[in-house]
Amino acid sequence: MADKPSSVEVYIAGFTGPQHASLVALRNALRAAIPDAHEKISYGMPAMSIRKNILYYAAWEKHVAVYGWLGADAAVLAPLKSHVSSKGTLKFPIDAELPIADIVNLALHIAERCR
Repeated sequence: MADKPSSVEVYIAGFTGPQHASLVALRNALRAAIPDAHEKISYGMPAMSIRKNILYYAAWEKHVAVYGWLGADAAVLAPLKSHVSSKGTLKFPIDAELPIADIVNLALHIAERCR
């Protein structure tokens, strides 16, 4: 995606295939779980926010990534630990099922600290 997208809808519409499907599923799950969160584009990718950003997510050629979860409790992060790629980055291979319930649980944990 060359230009900064103007909305989450525009960002997601810029993808096809498994990236698009993963983004739609993740967005829908996050919106349902955290209805008081505001969606926005931050750093060129979708972000969920309650007074401050909860987390960001993005699609890439070979993976979907979730960013901004630093400081989460170890117990909440434990199911996702094998996906830690670098400081603050979780990467999920595009050809594997996205662990949406675990990502939502992480987002809910962070959202509570933002309220």
